[in-house]
Amino acid sequence: MPDFPERKVAYMGYTGPIDSDGVGRIAAALNKAVNDRFDEVQLCFSSLGGYVADGIYLYSHIRGLPINVVMHNTGSVSSIAVAVFVAGEERYCSSHAMFMIHPTVMPSQEGMTSERLQSSLNAALADDSRTESILRERAAIPGEILVARRFKDVYITPREAVIYGLVHAVKEFVLPKGCRIAQI
Repeated sequence: MPDFPERKVAYMGYTGPIDSDGVGRIAAALNKAVNDRFDEVQLCFSSLGGYVADGIYLYSHIRGLPINVVMHNTGSVSSIAVAVFVAGEERYCSSHAMFMIHPTVMPSQEGMTSERLQSSLNAALADDSRTESILRERAAIPGEILVARRFKDVYITPREAVIYGLVHAVKEFVLPKGCRIAQI
């Protein structure tokens, strides 16, 4: 009987915004796991979202890593954080978790000219398209749900998340006894 080496698994947690600081910490932790030759990262993840550009970067970064990233929604995953979440090869959520997708929000500024307002609208529509493209590639969210998210907040329950392919199963995260977990 062959003797196979045990897989090296890193356990991590992140709760916070998708902004340059948070994304930098997540990417650095994943990079360290790759550099330390781990086979897999299990990431407990909860985020209300943040900046689309930072989320798209992190999605692309995770997809490009030569390591299996398993995502666990252990709270709420909303907005651009949903696109980050679906970067994982394996995805699970707690029975009490929630997902939320919505239209891109652009901050208003005083003194906006019609040209700047049009430019902001164009940027928001482009961000909506990028996010929707990721969700279409990585999940099977019905078209009517994706259309609805362009106009309002759409909440997705754990049961719906399984049906829509956002998660592979509803499963509680349990840290194996004797393992360490790092909060990013």
